Amino acid sequence: MEKEVNVSDIDLTFFNQRFGEINKKFHSNIDKMQELDISKVDFIHQFPCFCGHSGLARFLSLYEAFKRVEGLSGHYADVGTYKGASFLLIAKLVRIFEPYSSSMVHAFDWFQGMNPELGDKPSNYLGSFELLCELVKLQELSDIAVINKVDLEKDLEYLLDSSRYKGIRFKYVYMDCGVRAVLENTIPRFYDRMVKSGIMLFDHYSLGVNCETRIIDKYVREKIQTFPYTRQPTGYIIKD
Repeated sequence: MEKEVNVSDIDLTFFNQRFGEINKKFHSNIDKMQELDISKVDFIHQFPCFCGHSGLARFLSLYEAFKRVEGLSGHYADVGTYKGASFLLIAKLVRIFEPYSSSMVHAFDWFQGMNPELGDKPSNYLGSFELLCELVKLQELSDIAVINKVDLEKDLEYLLDSSRYKGIRFKYVYMDCGVRAVLENTIPRFYDRMVKSGIMLFDHYSLGVNCETRIIDKYVREKIQTFPYTRQPTGYIIKD
């Protein structure tokens, strides 16, 4: 039986050979920036002053993916939402570019982290459901952004087959979860719900997560493409 491999267990040997020193310097500079006299308001309004170029490149790739499908009929899915950055980005792009469309942006996460530990031990990739709900409310995105607190391994099929989701189709699906059982359950189900010419993005394809690459290759027949200017997402397909 294949050992369950998580994002936190990625073999990043080649990744670190290329980017390790850059990452080390950047995170060192983050520590230094936190010591500067910078207000929280400036972090919000002047964020390009502080965001690293690789992080900015990731958001630009999601913007490019959004622009490729904005004219299609369908919804947006953020699978493995964590703290909600990619989810809220797409919701705000819908607000800007699709003010009169019926498109909604759907977050899917159980908000217990990956491999949640019992007791006081921390969990990996643990986002707060309550905080994300509050951010949606404060930014008046409730008419666009839908947060689904769901166990993607056990309860996704039931949710998608419910009366609320049965007729919904997706034109954009961002897969950002690195647990084998979750990927096995989510990739084929969201792929089946995608419209023709819709886009599905993968955050760890061919990046040392053996299970993720193999599962994607198992269910996806389209050509895996990439955005050459960003590290992640590492690949995407346009559904034939």
